[in-house]
Amino acid sequence: MTDDRTPALTVRVRSVPEAVVVVAAGDLDLGTAAELRTGARDALAGAPDALIVDLGAVTFCGSAGLQVLAELLDETEAADLPFAVVADGRPVVRSLQVTRMDGALALHPTVEGARAWIRQRPGGGG
Repeated sequence: MTDDRTPALTVRVRSVPEAVVVVAAGDLDLGTAAELRTGARDALAGAPDALIVDLGAVTFCGSAGLQVLAELLDETEAADLPFAVVADGRPVVRSLQVTRMDGALALHPTVEGARAWIRQRPGGGG
């Protein structure tokens, strides 16, 4: 259980030439998934060239977090917008593997790798 003054998940948004990057840190679960959803949807409202969700600092990823990723995948596919997920830690990667979402997502170990993937796509950003 966390102290009420300490958020279990922090979400921040930054821009790089190729995309908007939504960075999450902490536990991604039923109680915090809405923070990631809101941050990512706010970022998408700015009509970026691509979306990168960086989960490198996520320490736990439950089914609610996976649901947010599935929603974002649907939304970005519908908008024909490149969408990459950054994860290299066991909590996130294992959840993606068990659910087989790793095959549906453009999964990268680093933000730089995700940016390179976007640049290599036809009409890539930057």
